[in-house]
This record gives sequence, C-alpha cells and structure tokens, in this order.
Amino acid sequence: MAIYGSSILAYGIYIILALAGAFYLWMKNRHSYWKKRGVPSLPSTHWLFGDFKDIIAMRKSASLVLGDFYQQTNKDNKFFGVYVFHKPFLFLKDPQIIKTMLIKDFDIFSNRYFSQKTSKDLATYNLFTVDNPDWKHLRVKMSPLFTIGKIKKLFHLMIETSETMKEYLEQRTKSNSVITVDVKDIFMKYSTDIISSLAFGVRTNSFGEPIPEFYIKSRMDFQPTFRTAMLLFAAFFFPRISEFFGNGLFRHAREYFGRLFWDSYEARKKSGTKRGDLIDYLLELENDAKNSEFKFEGDMLLGQSLIFFIAGRETSTTTMSYALYELAKQPELQDRTRKEIREILKSDGFTYEGVQKMKYLNQVISETLRLYPPAPIIDRVATQDYVIPGTDVVIEKGTPVYAVLTGIHLDPANFPDPLRFDPDRFSDERKHEIATCTYMPFGDGPRVCIGMRVGLLQTAVGIITILDNYEVLLNPTGSYEQERRNVFIVPGKNFVLNFKKTTADN
Repeated sequence: MAIYGSSILAYGIYIILALAGAFYLWMKNRHSYWKKRGVPSLPSTHWLFGDFKDIIAMRKSASLVLGDFYQQTNKDNKFFGVYVFHKPFLFLKDPQIIKTMLIKDFDIFSNRYFSQKTSKDLATYNLFTVDNPDWKHLRVKMSPLFTIGKIKKLFHLMIETSETMKEYLEQRTKSNSVITVDVKDIFMKYSTDIISSLAFGVRTNSFGEPIPEFYIKSRMDFQPTFRTAMLLFAAFFFPRISEFFGNGLFRHAREYFGRLFWDSYEARKKSGTKRGDLIDYLLELENDAKNSEFKFEGDMLLGQSLIFFIAGRETSTTTMSYALYELAKQPELQDRTRKEIREILKSDGFTYEGVQKMKYLNQVISETLRLYPPAPIIDRVATQDYVIPGTDVVIEKGTPVYAVLTGIHLDPANFPDPLRFDPDRFSDERKHEIATCTYMPFGDGPRVCIGMRVGLLQTAVGIITILDNYEVLLNPTGSYEQERRNVFIVPGKNFVLNFKKTTADN
C-alpha cells in the first residue's frame, strides 16, 4: 500500500509539473505576440506578470511606470507593445498616429477599453464608459450643459464656495499667521461643494463642523486601499473581470448617493423648476428617450451624475494641489502669478471675464496639467482590424490601444527640458510650438472631456482664492510623492504646504 500511495503521489507531482510547464510555455508564447507582428516591445518582460510587475506589487504608481516604459523604448519607435500578464496592449508614441486614431479614424477607435459598466448595476453605464452609438446620443444631449453661457451661471457658485474656503482658512490663521495645510483635503472639500450642486442639485458645506455626511460618504470609496487599487487596475486593464464585481468601486456610497439623487430628481420633476444643472438635462434626456429606440431611464440616469461628480472633483483637486506645490518650489513664479491675480481683481473684480484675462495663471494650470495629468492614460479599443498608417502592422479587433500622457508630456522631443516647471511654454509667444496631440490632459478628438471648461474654471477660482490671501511654502515634514495605489495621478499621504497670511503689499 505504501508503494501504491507513493506512486499516486509521484504521479500527481508529475501532472502538476507538466501543467506548470505547459502554462509557462503558453505564457512565453503569448509574450511573443508583438515580436511576430514586427512591433518593438520591452526587453525585460516577466514570464508571469508581463511588464506590470512593479505596478502589481505597488512599488511605484502606475502613471510613473507607464511613463518609464515610454522612455525605455527607442526614441525613433512610433509605437511599442507591452503585456499585462498574458494580454498584449499597444502604446502609441507618434503624435501623428495618435491624431489619426483619435480624430480621423475615430469611428474605429470611438470606444474606451476602460469599463465599469455592468448589467448588475446600470449606474455604471455613463458617459465616460458607454460605447457608441449610445455615447454619441448622450454626448449630444449633454453638451448644452457645458456651453460658456451655462458655465458663467455656475461661476457665482464657485465664488460662494471659494469664500467659504477662505473663511475656513482665516479662522485657522487668527492665532498664527503661518499654518500647515493638507491641500488635498482643502481642495477636495472645495471641489465637493461645487460639483455636488452641478451633479446632484444639492448644496453642501464640506467645511462645516461636524463634517457633513455627504462629504464623509463621498470619500469612503476613494481611500487608497489594496481593494480599491485592484478594482481600478481591473477596470483599466481587465474590464471583463471588473464586471464580476458589479458596483465594486462605489459599494459604500452607492445606496446613499442613489437615494440622494432620486430625491432631488423626483422633486425637480414634480416642481418643474429649472436650475440649469445636470438634473435638468437628465429629465430632458429621459423624456426624449421615451420617443426613441434609445431607452435612457432608471439608474442609467444616476450614472451620469456619479461620473460627473467623481471625475470633476478628483481631477480638479489633483491639479490645484500640484499647482501650489510647484509654485511653492519657485517663489518667483508664485509672486508673478499673485501680482497678475491682484492686478486683475483690482481692475475687473472677481468676475468670469476677469479670470479669463489671467493669462499667466492659466499658463500655470496648463503646465501643471502637463506634468501631472490626473488621468494619465487615453485608452481606446479597436472595433475592427486596423492597419497603422505608414506601416504594415495590423491592430487586431479588440486590441487595447493607449496613449500615455506621462510619456508624451515628458518627451524632450515634445517639450524641451520636460521636467522643468515652465508656465511660459503656454504663453502666446510660444504655444504655437506645441504640436497637436502632444498635450492632451483632457483627451483629444470627439471624445475630449465634456467638462473641461468647468474643471479649468473651478481650478482657477480655487488657486486665485489661495494666492490672493496666502504665500504658499514647502513644509519640511511634507511628502510630495504620488499615491502608488492608484492608476490616476493623486497626491499621496502628508501632502502638506505652509500657508503664510499676506497683505495687499506682499
């Protein structure tokens, strides 16, 4: 019996070894996908993890690793292939090819690869993730919300919220002219109050004490945890797997915001009042859908508010935080920005038109978005086989195609001395030097971010409020690294700056 048992054990070990060997050979064969097609790839592909070992191990933020990939490849390569485990992805480097795919051949690359839409929860079916032709229908219907005229009407809300932020900081500087500020937290509260009004039709005060439930609930699903990191990773790189998690990214906030949205939505429907916000347009969209083949109803409506709230808040918070960080490092640029702000506030007041005149401030914001694009990946998926122009390389249907902004924005061929923070790159005299599709913090082509103007305006208002009242200084105890457990660019822990109260003379 002992001999018989030993034989079974040995036989089992042989089977396991054979299966492991077969799996290893299968993975190695998968990692020859790009070589067989004449596409350059990275030299150190891991047999199991592909090229994403450091991202999976959370050693570095995904945005930095992807930017490193870009820099590692030959500067003459117009594109290159990478592997996420066994799956091949194509990364684009050449601006002309990017322009062709995002704009000229948009009909083939109109869909994102990223996905959080799932049949389990229609609230994940939104303008960011939805595929054509539904995307086009949604885009046309929602575009009127983001005209300059409508945005001007939102400006007064931004001013009110910035005043609340100013009063909150003034309370803290009453006893000490220099305070240490968690800028990410401050700007998160500021952005929350603005976007909540646009997306949910409700007024909040995230600076209040005790901290409002709305703000607490809105932060719960975005803490830098292992679980959140894995869900975001799956959504970007394995969307079919992410569908099994349903509304995994919003599990805490889903019920709360669902109830809040429907209360606001039904009250608006009953009253017939108009605020010019997203709720008004969703009501119009639902009524329109009743007479068309495109049925837009139920939690699909909620999904639009959720994505505008999340995207509008997170991106603006990141941009404002890093803008102040860069200005703290270069006091002369900060002084130049403050001088322009105060001159225009004195001549024009804190008006929409005045903000548009602040050319240097807007250059500062543009340069911040170049160095720290909050969404560093522009992702598309081929809806049919496609030959890359000027080559014989065929992108097979279903292949993910990425433009990585932390590579493109930091390419010396696109921006000389790319790591230097230089707002004058975007001056009237030099901005013509920026080639098409080398600067794309909001994407490009028909699928460019619909809320871009709102995001830029609320970012400008937030920075104006701080610099008009405070000198911003680096804090020796601060850590200014990016959060490693996030595909998006997000300030990490202890992202603190010192705010020193200023007067009109300094």
